[in-house]
Amino acid sequence: MGLYDIKPRFRQILNPLADRLAWLHPDAITLAGLGASGLALLCFFGASEQRWLLLVVPCLLFVRIACNALDGLVAQRTGRARAFGEVLNEGVDRLSDVVLLLGLGFTTLASLSLAALATAMVLLSSYAGLLGKAVGVGREYGGILGKADRMFWMGLTAIVAWKIGLAPLQFSAVRLRSVFDVMLACFVPLAIITMCQRILRIRARLHQAGSSQ
Repeated sequence: MGLYDIKPRFRQILNPLADRLAWLHPDAITLAGLGASGLALLCFFGASEQRWLLLVVPCLLFVRIACNALDGLVAQRTGRARAFGEVLNEGVDRLSDVVLLLGLGFTTLASLSLAALATAMVLLSSYAGLLGKAVGVGREYGGILGKADRMFWMGLTAIVAWKIGLAPLQFSAVRLRSVFDVMLACFVPLAIITMCQRILRIRARLHQAGSSQ
């Protein structure tokens, strides 16, 4: 469930590019993903005056996802895979989430309180995935709102915002700054569901591992 299921195919498509980038250190590719997230945030800041910048956001989010896959591919091809690379990858991923989600709350496009809540829930769902590694059954990436899903919906929201504008939205007594507030409000329950899905999958793996012993 979720876009993570197509990751093997995505990595296969990126294989030729990984060969061309073998001269780069994998850590540089990891940090490039963070740079793409930072540039996307700058586009959000500038979108209130130059709305066309929202069309750049999906491209930058795709670069973030591509870098996240390419760093591992390049590391494997060049023999530079190491434990700290995984630490750096996880840390940069979480920082990118904070930059994009919490950073959005400091723009005119979204509510800071909604952005903070969505960021907290997304970080918790990511933490839940790491628990699988902690107990010896592997990192759990699945769920309805994985990283690729978040980037897809954020990119789609940016396109919708470019199309319909950035005027506030009124739903009964609730007033939202723009369509980005709708996205953040949806991220909260979806991240909670993702966290539960990951915990249940980890539990199932532990049960299976116990049964096979």
